[in-house]
Amino acid sequence: MKNRYIKIFCVAIVGALTLASCDKGFEEMNKNPNALTDPAVKSMFTLAEIYVDGQDFSNTRGNNLYAAQIVQQFSSLGGPGSKYTYSSEYSAALFGETYGKGLNQIFQLLSVVEDTPENTNMIQACRIMKVFLFQKLTDTYGEVPYFEAGKGYNGNVFSPKYDTQEAIYNDLLKELDEAGTALDAGKPFVGNADLYYQSDVARWKKLANSLMLRVAMRLSKVNPAKAKEFVEKAYAKGVFTSNDDSLVLKHDAGPAGVKTNPITSSWVRNDLNGGESNIKFSKTFIDLLKNTNDPRLRIYAKLEATGDNSPASQQGLANDAKEFPGGDKKLFSDPNTSTVLRLDAPTLIMSYAEVQFLLAEAAVKGWNVGGSAQTYYENGVRGAMNILAIFGDKVPLVSPAEYNTYITTYPFKAGGTEAEKIEQIITQKWIVLLFNGFEAFSEYRRTGYPVLVPVNDPTGDTKGTIPRRLIYDQSELITNEANYKEAIQRQGLDLMTTRIWWDK
Repeated sequence: MKNRYIKIFCVAIVGALTLASCDKGFEEMNKNPNALTDPAVKSMFTLAEIYVDGQDFSNTRGNNLYAAQIVQQFSSLGGPGSKYTYSSEYSAALFGETYGKGLNQIFQLLSVVEDTPENTNMIQACRIMKVFLFQKLTDTYGEVPYFEAGKGYNGNVFSPKYDTQEAIYNDLLKELDEAGTALDAGKPFVGNADLYYQSDVARWKKLANSLMLRVAMRLSKVNPAKAKEFVEKAYAKGVFTSNDDSLVLKHDAGPAGVKTNPITSSWVRNDLNGGESNIKFSKTFIDLLKNTNDPRLRIYAKLEATGDNSPASQQGLANDAKEFPGGDKKLFSDPNTSTVLRLDAPTLIMSYAEVQFLLAEAAVKGWNVGGSAQTYYENGVRGAMNILAIFGDKVPLVSPAEYNTYITTYPFKAGGTEAEKIEQIITQKWIVLLFNGFEAFSEYRRTGYPVLVPVNDPTGDTKGTIPRRLIYDQSELITNEANYKEAIQRQGLDLMTTRIWWDK
């Protein structure tokens, strides 16, 4: 990328500049950390929560143009994800922005917050948010700077070493286990500065355990014993039990900036243009929902030019398309600007439905998670349909009758093979992970589902192989060359086809 965030994950001065661009006055307070007041610390915490969701840069380029198109939720004629082509700026977007904003903000906050009982809940919440960010980073790239990241604040480490993904994952699980246990409802938190749960410690505990469930299941292919251990631990400690527990971040419609939806704001303002968008729903996604009479289709999609959201009118663009069939972009489905693509549409960071699908998969494997795969699967589908209520009532929500018809017509394959059950579960998860392309990309690599037909475009860089990772920020070759080279020696060449540790 354009070296926009050179070494921003560890240089304290850059953190101060980043913060100053978002919160007037922080630059002066950060000159004297001891002078930071409680309201300032709370503001820093709020900004960290916002950054966990990513910003326009990483979401537009890394999520919408790469990950979500690789897994065929969306498509575009020249999209790097659709055609598996390398774009240095787009590929590096998540790397630069995560270290430069999200992690930088958290490390800066932790550097000025005294480790006291009064601050323990804030500290534990920061540990949980760090896991969200680092998991996305390591799942996308493989080895990344982890243990030495942020040491510029107190350790004078400005060229952090890359850590193996195995070591990172072991620590992510430890962090979630410890942080979730240490959260204490009897101690202060940050009040309404917590945009996630308004300082409800019980829900934060469920978040830590639900994220542990996700992290643990990611190891199912490379270390099934450890995956089982921590999946069962997460369940025993208590995970999401309803849509009320889902992690939903609300946004404002404007002005453009930190508080707007990081996916919709750039999509609507820069690309949609009354149906002239270059990014469309994929044929894979639309056909699946149309062919199964999925009631969610009217909520997800519409023809922006006409406002038509009727399922029969929806048409997806094939990921191998070289032109719009018929020559008219307006005939292809856009995300619905009345619902999921509203400028102020909330972001579903982690859902109850995802947790239910994780438990369904665990039950299929015979792990001790207290219920049947069928029950968890049905709960997940129902939860995935009902959570769409967060996008408002301009489009009729999925009714109980519609859910009953759907689940009766397409029941869980209780008598099927393990592979058939897992495919059914992951395909439903792929739907609910819409707009969370990074996570859908990880789950596809872990499971091989949903089954996708590779694209073999002459402009591609993988010879028709679906990518297994994204390529690092190439500014690392300038600013952290020795550690970068050591990482690719262990992991493999810095290519989209190189498999990361848990994907071997």
